[in-house]
Amino acid sequence: MKSARVLEDAGQYRQAYSLLQRCDQLLAADGSEEVLRGIVKAGLWRLAPLWWAKLQHGGISLRRCQADDADFFQKCFADEQFCRQFNRQQPWRGKLALALEKSGKLPPIQTGLLMWVVQSSSRGPIGLASLSNIDTGNRRAELAIGFPGQILTSLGIKTTLMMLHFALVMMPLNKVYAYVYEDNPRALHNALRLGFVHEGKLSDHFNLAGQGFVSVNIIGLTRAQMACNANLKILAKRKIGQSW
Repeated sequence: MKSARVLEDAGQYRQAYSLLQRCDQLLAADGSEEVLRGIVKAGLWRLAPLWWAKLQHGGISLRRCQADDADFFQKCFADEQFCRQFNRQQPWRGKLALALEKSGKLPPIQTGLLMWVVQSSSRGPIGLASLSNIDTGNRRAELAIGFPGQILTSLGIKTTLMMLHFALVMMPLNKVYAYVYEDNPRALHNALRLGFVHEGKLSDHFNLAGQGFVSVNIIGLTRAQMACNANLKILAKRKIGQSW
C-alpha cells in the first residue's frame, strides 16, 4: 500500500506538470515577459516526470527509494566496503522507513536529494546511488554510488554512466561532482579513467563521527567535458546503448 501511495503522488505531480506545460505554451504564444515564463519553467523542472522515472538498461535499474528499502539501507551503512565508497555521513536517522518513503515521493529539487536504489533483475537491491546538493542556479549536483560487499567494477561503471546520462543529457544539469576519500585511491583511479577530472584535494574537509577530520579529493565532469571525451562516448554506447 505504501508503494501505491508513492505512485499516486507521482501521478498528481504529472498532472501539475501538464498544466504548467500548457501555461508555458500560452505564455510563449502571448509573448509574455521572460520573468513570468522563467517562473513557469522553474516549476516544469521541479515537477518533471523524469524525477520519478525508473532508469533501466539490461538487468540493472535505478529506482526511487521507498519504505520497504529500510532493511537494505541499514545493511548498506553497516557494510565497510559500502562506507568506503558512499557518503560516510548517513543521510537519515530515526524512523528510516518513513524518511525513505517521504524522500521517494517528493520532488528532488525541493529536498536537494535524489536517492536511487540500484536493483538487479536477478538479485534485487544491490546498491545505492544519489544526486545530492542539487543546485538549480548553478545547475550542478553531487554524485555518489556505493555497493555493499564485493561488486564488479564494470557494474559501478555502468551505474555511473546511467547517472551521467540522466543528469547531463536527460536533465538540464551542467555539472556533476563527487568527493572521493583520500583512503580510497582505487575509486579515484577508476573515476579518472572513466573521464572525471581531478579538481583538487580538500584537506580536513569533513568532520566525521568516530573518524575526526578527513581529507577528500574532488572530481567533476561538465557537459562540455563529456561531449569532447571520445573514450567516455565509446563506453556509453557499449555499456548503456546511449550516443553522446
